[in-house]
Amino acid sequence: MLNSQRRLALPNPHLMEVQEDFLYHLGLTTHDNLPDMFGDVKFIIMGGSQKTMIEFAKYIRGELYLPVENLDNLCRSERYGLWKIGPVLAVAYGVGTPSITILLHELFKLVHYSNATNVIFIRMGTSAGIGVSTGTIVISDSAYNAALRKEHKQVVLGEEISRPTMLDRVLAEALLMCQTDPDVTTVLGGTLCADDFYEGQGRLDGAFCDYTEEDKIEYLKKAYNLGCRNVEMESCAFSSLCNRAGVRGAVVCVTLIDRLQSDLMSAADVQRYDELVRRPHSLIGRFIKRQVGLKIKENRSGMRQPSIIGGPINNAAAATSGGSGTTSGNFNNTPVTG
Repeated sequence: MLNSQRRLALPNPHLMEVQEDFLYHLGLTTHDNLPDMFGDVKFIIMGGSQKTMIEFAKYIRGELYLPVENLDNLCRSERYGLWKIGPVLAVAYGVGTPSITILLHELFKLVHYSNATNVIFIRMGTSAGIGVSTGTIVISDSAYNAALRKEHKQVVLGEEISRPTMLDRVLAEALLMCQTDPDVTTVLGGTLCADDFYEGQGRLDGAFCDYTEEDKIEYLKKAYNLGCRNVEMESCAFSSLCNRAGVRGAVVCVTLIDRLQSDLMSAADVQRYDELVRRPHSLIGRFIKRQVGLKIKENRSGMRQPSIIGGPINNAAAATSGGSGTTSGNFNNTPVTG
């Protein structure tokens, strides 16, 4: 939850008794100067692959016209990846619910100890479509578990606990407004969150399969009729934990196939895989630029250069500052409004 200064206040009383907190899987501790390292972060963009997130970091650095510096991985363990680009923290979490759950706990603590304010979390990545064409970007308006319920279940001390998986509708619609590419279909829709890649998603190509293709299609049609337009493996945990922390969260995924048609990508789509993976980058990049109030103007020599303005979603101001091991830039923004 956020306190009156819009800072993330953690509802764990035991942390008050800890003299030094270890963010084990990030390799960071509270003895590091976390406010200096991360205090100006406004956007945490999470994706599975380190390669993809490094590419996104380079892309957003160019979009924000920040100085060209080395992109150092600020994660001091081998588990995850952290790349800071001005107000943006690009994060690689691996794959699946356990991996993203562990990382979110430590990212929430990182935001808290850094005194960062108004931080927006976005899970970005790939997914399989349900009744939508390959290349469609799905911005999730709800997350369903494998039982087709809007809840995330977790066993704590031997007891099963169910928590809601609501997603921020205003934030999702603000992202949708940023899609300006007429060649890329972008929709708001539900997301089915499976427990694994194979049987949990009703695939026919795993090591085990005790159901028919007709069974698979019937299940996916049930999901479609509930409003689901894609399937992945993180949205329930992501939305549930963002709700508990009181932070704004969104899920933006491109579809690589339509599971009502096939379990496998076509040869043509495999050839354009890299282009498909990059589709959420430009959408999220436009959103971030609007949030920080960045537009491009030409100077007298005809060179394009950035200027800071009041953005169409909210007003923002920006100033630049240096920092070791990161790309410079401090941006102050107010919460998204719709």
